[in-house]
Amino acid sequence: MHFPDSFFEDEVRCGFYVPGLMKRAWAAQLEALADIAAVCDQHQIRWFADRGTLLGAVRHGGYIPWDDDLDICMLRDDYIRFNQIAAEALPKSYFIPPPATKRSPDRLHTTIWNARGVCLDQEHLDRYHGFPFAVGIDIFVLDYIAPDPEEEELRTGLAQLVHNAAMTIEDDNQNTQEKQELVSMIEELLCVELDRTASLKEQLIPLLEHVFSLYTAQEATEVAYMPNWILGNTWKFPLDCYRDTALLPFETVQIQVPVLYDTAARVQFGNYEIPFRAGGGHNYPYFRPQEELLAKAFGDRPLPFQYRFSAADLRKPQVPSKKCE
Repeated sequence: MHFPDSFFEDEVRCGFYVPGLMKRAWAAQLEALADIAAVCDQHQIRWFADRGTLLGAVRHGGYIPWDDDLDICMLRDDYIRFNQIAAEALPKSYFIPPPATKRSPDRLHTTIWNARGVCLDQEHLDRYHGFPFAVGIDIFVLDYIAPDPEEEELRTGLAQLVHNAAMTIEDDNQNTQEKQELVSMIEELLCVELDRTASLKEQLIPLLEHVFSLYTAQEATEVAYMPNWILGNTWKFPLDCYRDTALLPFETVQIQVPVLYDTAARVQFGNYEIPFRAGGGHNYPYFRPQEELLAKAFGDRPLPFQYRFSAADLRKPQVPSKKCE
């Protein structure tokens, strides 16, 4: 993937300072996305820009200036197929942690990393435009909402019950009377039998995914990201948004978006034309912990590159700023 030298220059976008190191993070992420897209193309798997990446494509023709990651989504059917083949199909240097573990049971999405951490190997630096830190692409899954509101209310209640169990049951408390009664209720409602001698949390996480995916495209007209949906998030999208893809400019390339991208963006962001600076779901920049590890390795020697940022730059203004052209 080619980027002109000018792409990596420091720049002020919409009044926000974007240094060259962040530009290299963006370029490295786009290289990783290209590898994911190649696998998807080969296996007829559809994906769509999502969240801040979708907003950036629609409003900025690239990254939101104060964003530092890439998010995409897939419908459940494609998400399952992608996860079945990704480890073998992606370059061997890539790393895919389990979507959910006992340590992070609420992490119900897939992240594809281009490395396991800081990598100063010359081949890696050449491939990822001199960016030494691992970059990850988050892949969120959209599930089908039941066509009957009463059925969806029932499914939501079941999912909340299993979610609560998965979040609160630990190996050291799963044999208490309270947790055993909770598991018995889940078994009865879902007609399943869990192994009480093994980790219940590890069994509850896939059971939760099962409840999320109860309905299919043939019977649904709407989709949602279930971990948020069952906890009261009102984002639900017309399935027609994801019947096909469209291409929008994104930095120096084009990126796939939902065919009804305006509708999808408005569901998530409302009046998205008026930007304001706000942080995402992690500390900015995301690679700060890797940078700190690299600094320790360098000891008293100065780092060859370092990102400096004030969190005050992301404070939401009291009055939205004028539209950023």
